[in-house]
Amino acid sequence: MDKKLTKEELMNLIDSLNPKIKKSLKNTDYQDRNDLEQEIKLKIIESYEKIVSIEAPNFEEFLAEFLTKQKQ
Repeated sequence: MDKKLTKEELMNLIDSLNPKIKKSLKNTDYQDRNDLEQEIKLKIIESYEKIVSIEAPNFEEFLAEFLTKQKQ
């Protein structure tokens, strides 16, 4: 995944998850729902930013490193 989502695309993703978030919030007290909903959305954004910043090797790089370690 080389393409980073724009803010608008990220918000669309969160909006698409909104029905699941709302359904899950029914298990909490009414007065806590808004705060918890904001926290969930914030965690989604933080998790996305953390995942995007990870630099993983592509298959060829992984295979070359693996074969190099096997020879040692």
